[in-house]
Amino acid sequence: MTSIFTVSVDSVEDSTLRGRVHIINPDVPSVPEETVFPLSLLVDAWWHLDNGFLHNDDDEEGGGDRYPFTEEEGKDITAGMRLKGEFWKLYELILGKRIRVTEGGYLLVDDGKTVLEPRRKAKDVYQLDGGRGYDGISHYVMTPGDAGEFSQRAADIVTSYDISPYRNVPLLSEVAALEHPNEPWELEGPDGPADLDDYGVWHLLRDSSFAELPYAEIAVTVSDKGYLEHMVAGMRWATTMTGHVC
Repeated sequence: MTSIFTVSVDSVEDSTLRGRVHIINPDVPSVPEETVFPLSLLVDAWWHLDNGFLHNDDDEEGGGDRYPFTEEEGKDITAGMRLKGEFWKLYELILGKRIRVTEGGYLLVDDGKTVLEPRRKAKDVYQLDGGRGYDGISHYVMTPGDAGEFSQRAADIVTSYDISPYRNVPLLSEVAALEHPNEPWELEGPDGPADLDDYGVWHLLRDSSFAELPYAEIAVTVSDKGYLEHMVAGMRWATTMTGHVC
């Protein structure tokens, strides 16, 4: 899945995280305002670290991943988190739960090899969403996420969430000059930031560097600083998260 935002962490102080969300995919031209979004970012960062997927990218100036520790140190951090069990539950609320099965759909125990007794098919026990695959251990099927429960957890966990005005947004006059280079732009009102929903904005930005892309600053405060235990100033990663539950 194509990344939508790049998230940069500027500071983590007690229970508050401050950072920036760069818009890198014009298909989603705004930073979500619901509290499910920052919570999904915390879960996404946890998942990247827990799987050793967050590291320093060679494409530093192009907005690549950045993390001040090694992959193994990142795994150690998530392994020692006080709320690591809570993050597994939150992850499953977003993306659903992976259920291990035989090729014929019968439930397996956690080792991914032994058939669970009494023998039952996953479709007879769980609500499934059609997702299935093989991960090198066993076949698996997926349950759907739970948008209602995740929204409630976000309301409990995220005690405040603020988004700044957007930065690096081209002016209306700049977009008009690109779209109609041979026509003088006549003011119908004051010049100002263009609408990020306007395709012309992204046409103008197509050759821009990462630092020149539109972004918003965010400030997130959580009910327990344990939810930020894996976050550190200087980290940056691309995400597909929007707060939407699969």
